[in-house]
Amino acid sequence: MSDTWKIQDSISRSAALAFYLLVAGFFIIVALLGIAEQIFLSKLMLPILSLTLVLICALISIGFSAVVFQWHKLRWASGLLLFVLAVKLSITGVANQHELSGIPLSVLVGLLTMAAAALLLPLSSKASRYLWQILAAIVFGYGVFLQLCLWLPILPTSAQTPFSSSLIPVMLLMGGLALGLRQHFSLTANGALTRSTFIAIVMFQAGYGVWFALTLYDIRYETHIAEQKTQRVVNQVETQLQFSESLFSRANARWQRVELHQRLAFMAADLTDLTNAYNLIHGAIVYDTAFKPALTTGNAELFYQQGLLNSPALLNWLKQPDSEFNIATNGASLNTSQPFLMLKLYVPLPESSAQVVLILINLQQALITEDAHNGAQLKIYLEALPDVLLSADAHSYYRATLAELIQRYRYHFKVLPNAQQWNGRSFYVFVSDISSLQARSRLHQVVLWVALVFCCTFVLAADRTRQLRREKAKLVSLAKFDDITGLLRRDAFYQATEVAVPLADALPEAMIFIDLDGFKPINDSFGHDVGDKLLTEIASRIRVLVGEQTLLARFSGDEFLVYLPACHATDAERLAQQLLKSIAGPSSTTGFNVYLTASIGIVINTQAGKSSQLLTQLADVAMSYAKQAGGNTFRFYQQAMAEDYRSIMAIRNRLQAALDVKQLQVFYQPIIDFISGRVVAIESLVRWHDQGRFVSPAEFIPIAEQTGQIIQLGEQVTEIVLRDLAEQPQLAGLSAAINVSSQQLRRYDYVSFLEQALARFAIAPQRICVELTESALLEGQSNAFLLPERIKQLGCLLALDDFGTGYSSLSYLYRLPADSIKLDRSFTQDLQNDEKQRKIVEMMVSTCKQIGKTVVIEGVETPEMAKLCQELGCDRVQGYYYARPMALADLLIYLSEQPV
Repeated sequence: MSDTWKIQDSISRSAALAFYLLVAGFFIIVALLGIAEQIFLSKLMLPILSLTLVLICALISIGFSAVVFQWHKLRWASGLLLFVLAVKLSITGVANQHELSGIPLSVLVGLLTMAAAALLLPLSSKASRYLWQILAAIVFGYGVFLQLCLWLPILPTSAQTPFSSSLIPVMLLMGGLALGLRQHFSLTANGALTRSTFIAIVMFQAGYGVWFALTLYDIRYETHIAEQKTQRVVNQVETQLQFSESLFSRANARWQRVELHQRLAFMAADLTDLTNAYNLIHGAIVYDTAFKPALTTGNAELFYQQGLLNSPALLNWLKQPDSEFNIATNGASLNTSQPFLMLKLYVPLPESSAQVVLILINLQQALITEDAHNGAQLKIYLEALPDVLLSADAHSYYRATLAELIQRYRYHFKVLPNAQQWNGRSFYVFVSDISSLQARSRLHQVVLWVALVFCCTFVLAADRTRQLRREKAKLVSLAKFDDITGLLRRDAFYQATEVAVPLADALPEAMIFIDLDGFKPINDSFGHDVGDKLLTEIASRIRVLVGEQTLLARFSGDEFLVYLPACHATDAERLAQQLLKSIAGPSSTTGFNVYLTASIGIVINTQAGKSSQLLTQLADVAMSYAKQAGGNTFRFYQQAMAEDYRSIMAIRNRLQAALDVKQLQVFYQPIIDFISGRVVAIESLVRWHDQGRFVSPAEFIPIAEQTGQIIQLGEQVTEIVLRDLAEQPQLAGLSAAINVSSQQLRRYDYVSFLEQALARFAIAPQRICVELTESALLEGQSNAFLLPERIKQLGCLLALDDFGTGYSSLSYLYRLPADSIKLDRSFTQDLQNDEKQRKIVEMMVSTCKQIGKTVVIEGVETPEMAKLCQELGCDRVQGYYYARPMALADLLIYLSEQPV
């Protein structure tokens, strides 16, 4: 397995699709709330998103949603509109750079052009794939840059809308990731959204709604503060004007009580006192009935000489009679350092004439107010003339045009006082410093990231849950069905049969056990892939014969089970014959013809209450008898089979218990040299004393070979023999023969075990004679001489046991490196009475001696037979006439009684 990380290791295709749709839903809610802002929230001090960005979000959300849902016409339409928008922006630009929230126009146009091309090009084209990858990288990279600029103000960046500057990096980062995932997984959505995806989209939209609400609250709060501050300026100006009106109203009342010839003097004294007492009053000028200056106070004389108080427009305004105070702005004074308002007061005279008193109000002093607000820093300007604005700043007085202020400050809005005396004049509020708003926008962005992390975690958790459910379902399926043949597994088969157990009146029921003949050699020779294909085809053949509704299972490697309720013996027999014929047909699924046969066991149950496990066991017993009959046949279960089977199982279990506690014993039978009459060797024979009696080796050895217990048995016998040779000095001159089964040679490396055991007990190899039968060697023809050669290389003696009962090939005998040949006892039974048999033995002995083999005759039980065997030329003899197999203690006594 490669150590290289792949994205599929961390996120699945379904999770990637959910994230993509989550991002698309994010752009949709941004567009919808942006449209709502443009319609219902146009009077905010600061915009959240400009109309241009809202339109872009709407087109992108529609276009990229259409990609995964494969709405091609809608995708093309969105791409075309994006391209038209990009062309329009590149040609006409924008009236205010702030509409793009600080994104350079060239960057925005480039991104829109690439997005339009990605939507318009065929998704399967090579150019489209590269374009998606490049677009994803650029969008994500630029999102990272804007995010760093937001949190690290030291980085250079264009002017941004404070709140959209926290939104746009999130949109770009998520959009870049979504584009990359779409390209990597070739995402498409088939059908409705999954519940978890829908919930994630709604949750993230709710998170954006929280961000929008917090942002809207901050902007409304700042707007309210600005309106309050503007209203304070308005109130202050109105208060001061009302105070001025009050002062001069009282003065006018006193003037009315003074004689006419004294009135001008009184007016001069009062106006001089008021001018000197209040900074708000620049001065005053009194016009006579001919509208000529009668007297002046304060700066009035200077302003008059400068031509500020004698213009035709001013004189026309003065000539208009008013019963109350009237206020006007002196436009000419706005170009000076002392702008002023003019308060006109009529002083009635006899004969329906009047004098006009013009009070000059210090406009700068009237506008000054203190700013106690800690939020965004605001600058308030009075629209003195349509294109002249005066600041209401306590620290610096400023006069500018509206165009200059718009160029200087990012954002502004207009407040129109309700009082009629303002004559439609407006106040403009300009935002001079948004650092506090930017700080709050960074905090608000945390809401978006938390919502994103939560929703992504939810998507991944939901996706992982779905994967676990699928894996669980797969595991359940694997636990129930075989992954090779698709048939039921054993446990699932038993459960199904319990559900389908027939009622008493639906009996009999049949269980058929099928075992393939010779499957293991095919599997070993051609490989497991070929074996799996064969099993799949055989399963299909069985399924065709038994029907889809019949319970069929793969019991183990090459064994199958069929359960048939309400099935009679004749039906089962007919089915078995059909199965044998079908299985025996050639199989060509592997590319070459393979032939197999099967052994089938059938049990017919007529008694209710028997479990399917028991029926399987009985059918297995019947199958074993079919296998013993040569295979490619079937057998019905009989009661006698069960008894034999139970007896075999009982012996097997008791034998294993004896092996575990090393209860087996080794008896020895002496081998006598004909010439000297002395014991020259001993043969070890295993004995098992069980339940008060000795169990015959002919009874338990075949079972041990079949079950594999022969390996453990052979090792224990070998170790007992070596220990006896090492511990008993009386055995020093003798060699000991150990019988080795073919299963020991086939199933593991017995020669290596023997070598290690000889070293452990410090026994010379030449004192051990390994006895092998012809069948043990010839079961593996390809390496028939390999094992004997290894035994001889070890230094041990080699004897060919039961010679004459197998193949007895002379060429084979010549090539075999055996030291001695043991003639089977079947040749000694009629040796005295059967002349032909005596001739055969004589010929066999002569042949063996001519090729240098020592001949040992077994089964000699009478002195006449012993004499005859000696006459025939046998070298050594073994049998009851000389000594029966005996325990070690008896052997030692026997040896002590023999002549030295």
